[in-house]
Amino acid sequence: MKLGPRLALVTTLLMAGVFAVVATAVLSIRRLDLERDLDRSARQLAEALAAGLEPVDLVNALAQLESRVLWANERGGPVRLETLVAGSLRTDKSHWIGLIEAARDVGAPMGRFFPNTPTYYMAIPLHNGTPADPARQIVAFLGLKHDAGYIGSEVEQTAWRLLPLLLLGTLGFGAVVYALLASGVVTPLRRLIEAIDAVSKGDLSRALLPEKDDEIGSLAARFNAMTNYLREAREEEARANAARLGLETRLRHSEKLATMGQMAAEIAHEVGTPLNVIGGRARSLGRRSQDPVEVVKIAAIIGAQVERITKIIRQVLDFSRKSRPTLTQVDVHRVVDEALEFVDETLKRQKIWATVHAPPDLPRIPGDPGEIQQVCLNLVMNAIHAMPAGGHLAITLGTVSRRKEGLALSAPAPYLLLEVGDTGGGIPSADREKIFDAFFTTKDTGEGTGLGLAVAKGIVKDHDGFIEVDDRPRGGAIFRVFLPLAHEAGADATLDGPITRPTEAPRAPDTDPGQQGSVPAQTSEEAALAPPSDASRDTSGDAARDASPGTGGPADTFAPPDRVAKHGKL
Repeated sequence: MKLGPRLALVTTLLMAGVFAVVATAVLSIRRLDLERDLDRSARQLAEALAAGLEPVDLVNALAQLESRVLWANERGGPVRLETLVAGSLRTDKSHWIGLIEAARDVGAPMGRFFPNTPTYYMAIPLHNGTPADPARQIVAFLGLKHDAGYIGSEVEQTAWRLLPLLLLGTLGFGAVVYALLASGVVTPLRRLIEAIDAVSKGDLSRALLPEKDDEIGSLAARFNAMTNYLREAREEEARANAARLGLETRLRHSEKLATMGQMAAEIAHEVGTPLNVIGGRARSLGRRSQDPVEVVKIAAIIGAQVERITKIIRQVLDFSRKSRPTLTQVDVHRVVDEALEFVDETLKRQKIWATVHAPPDLPRIPGDPGEIQQVCLNLVMNAIHAMPAGGHLAITLGTVSRRKEGLALSAPAPYLLLEVGDTGGGIPSADREKIFDAFFTTKDTGEGTGLGLAVAKGIVKDHDGFIEVDDRPRGGAIFRVFLPLAHEAGADATLDGPITRPTEAPRAPDTDPGQQGSVPAQTSEEAALAPPSDASRDTSGDAARDASPGTGGPADTFAPPDRVAKHGKL
């Protein structure tokens, strides 16, 4: 029940109680009036009887009174007479005895109502002389009984006459109270509730007009003050947000300009070096055009440099593309094996032993096979660059349950784990936060663009995954890639269809061990044309891999292989 009806009902019930008390008092007064009337009429009758019977002869008192009582009772009516004391007669009824004594004391008739008896009793003293005789004495008592049942009937009739008035008064009072509450309390409160609901939905334009100078009016005034304050605060916040967005826009514009300048410088430098080589070889070709062997050699060098320029441009394009991957079911184990086949010659040349550890029931994941293979190639190539003098390249596949990076309060989700570990020099702590930045590289000038890890992180992020990186306690580093087993983006991520093979050949890294990014696959002929210093450069501070706890295995060891693919030998 709402506030208005509840208050009206409580007030009406209280008023009904008040009316009931008033009605009871009215009925009590009515009863007293009727009893007084009866007592007054009984006294008048007693005085008439006494005047007619006095003086009473003491000797003949009994006979005289009995004859008069018999005569009066035979006439009928509400009044009955009874001889109480006369001569030798003495009544033994207790209620008469009390009245006789009271009448004797006052020398006048005494009457009263007795409980549970609808009769009025009066004892009338009779004297042996007239009222003028000073020596007269009381010699007898006559009892008068008057039927008082009509008093109850009169009171009951009065009650029935009052009942409709009480009901109409109570209902009318309730209606008036409800109307007053509705206009003075309920309606203003309803307006206030509607205004509060509007404010909760963001509408701060609502205002209440205080109709009265009371508590409701004060509440409306406080509400208006609150909405004014909130409106001013919102406007101030909007101005601050607009200023902040403007500042952020200018900062982003400045960052874009700086990035474009850096990219232009990097591209100019990276492209300039092979162009210088091409120019020099072209001039040499003009001088030695008669030597077929030299022409073939120079053409091969020019072709290699053109391929290098193509790789650089393709890396820039890969980094700049932000298209969503085409999802299908991917066998990551097969993708890893194919990636290792692309770098098989590089592994042999640098004396690196590669192993793949994977459970036999490794599930497929929703993703783009070509892009996932690009991530594998980038990470594998970074591991190779970290081991110029040879070592162990360990790739571990498995499943884990993890919370997504940056979502500490979310529920753990199942991920496929791809670990790429090496036995190189690890990562300097100062470089660990920068390795995924575009164009960041610790290689010498001209040896890398710094886009490989940035491209890999972007691909993983497009697949709703994340990458962790850390040093291994016994040397080297690990990259840990988490790819979700169940994709949230669409139903095609849960299909169980066959694996879709890439439509174009996956990209494999070149043999430049100082480069931090991913590049196209390198043939044995290209390896022969690579600069001699590439195979012996120390890049211990260049790449980073992960070994943080909670991923299913120690940071410096790899589980016994369920399936091992070896490429090259130590």
